[in-house]
Amino acid sequence: MEKIYEPDLRNLLRRCYQCGRCSGVCQLSKVQKYTPSKIIQLILEGFEDKVLESGDLWDCLTCNQCLKDCPEEINFADIIRNARYKMRHSANQNPDEFIAHKGIYTTISEIMSRPYITPERSLDWIPKGCKISDRGNILYYVGCLPFFNYEFENLDSIAKSTLKILCQIEKEPIVIFKEESCCGHDIYWGQGKLKTFIKLAKKNIEMFEKAGISKIVTACAECYRTFKVDYPNIFEDFNDKFDVKHVIEYIYDKWKENIIQFQNPNQKSEKIPFTYHDPCRLSRFLPKDNNIMGKVREIFKEFKDLGYNFNEMEHNQKNALCCGVSSWMNCNEKSKALRYKRMLEAKSAGEIMVTSCPKCRIHLSCLQDDYEDIASIEILDFSEFLINHIKLVKPDIKGEEKK
Repeated sequence: MEKIYEPDLRNLLRRCYQCGRCSGVCQLSKVQKYTPSKIIQLILEGFEDKVLESGDLWDCLTCNQCLKDCPEEINFADIIRNARYKMRHSANQNPDEFIAHKGIYTTISEIMSRPYITPERSLDWIPKGCKISDRGNILYYVGCLPFFNYEFENLDSIAKSTLKILCQIEKEPIVIFKEESCCGHDIYWGQGKLKTFIKLAKKNIEMFEKAGISKIVTACAECYRTFKVDYPNIFEDFNDKFDVKHVIEYIYDKWKENIIQFQNPNQKSEKIPFTYHDPCRLSRFLPKDNNIMGKVREIFKEFKDLGYNFNEMEHNQKNALCCGVSSWMNCNEKSKALRYKRMLEAKSAGEIMVTSCPKCRIHLSCLQDDYEDIASIEILDFSEFLINHIKLVKPDIKGEEKK
């Protein structure tokens, strides 16, 4: 807890000199009255209890737009995370009214944190011909997609597409856990259940070590951020033991190593315009030296010769608009307004919007049921978009024989 919890919020804010940029760029402030700079000022002046008791901090999207533009790099989302822990324990607040879908998904995550609970997930979705194992070097961490299927359609397609790509490239079986547990992202950021998050982390790491894996591949932006940053913050040797890759990075590396190429088996005469939605966790939540946003665009530029035109939305990369529902929190009319604005940008940019966060896909697709003018946009996960556009590079047999 000492590594991830600061009981005195002022210690996280002392460099603030009240320039007000956080309030100026806050995405939530575009749809409701919300001023991060005022919240920070009250905490610095000693009114932390008043801020916590108000409950206003449950509204924050934790999209990290304010961190991107803060001259002192004050992490407001981290302050919110710590504050939500305090709001639960010192202010005795229950955030149930803010949690989307009656809290079913975060409740499942919390149940999985218990050491005696062993989930038994169905593996019926495994594509035919894909060899899987419970031990090996490469793990495909599926995340909570199987649970989302109870309420949302076609999410298995993300898992199937990702695993097909891995099986197409790798010669060895891919590790899939039938008893996989949640990474803990939503509990950590959405509800401030820090101790539960630590339990989930320990449980997952024990499972990883027992399976003998060395590389973790995931198609979920939130799982990626959690394994790439949050687990190593607690367990300092995590990065030494496990190489964490988002499927974007995995495909990019294989392409640069000339193991795969991109193709279009159904090329048409007219080019299809498409765009990309940057999830918060892959844009503003990663270290500055992480260039995953540049890598995905480098891949998409190759599609110009495959019958596609890649177009950027008005707000992109580190300035991308949030889908409005972080960690299953605050799915309401205000978040719908943010999503609608994003979908209008997508409509202006192309016929297809690709993203790499299952929750972004869920929330943006859900909005299409309410607005006919954005219903025509096809929303695909990165793995779903790439699955039919990858081919293995045939080895030069003669060259190998000479060697």
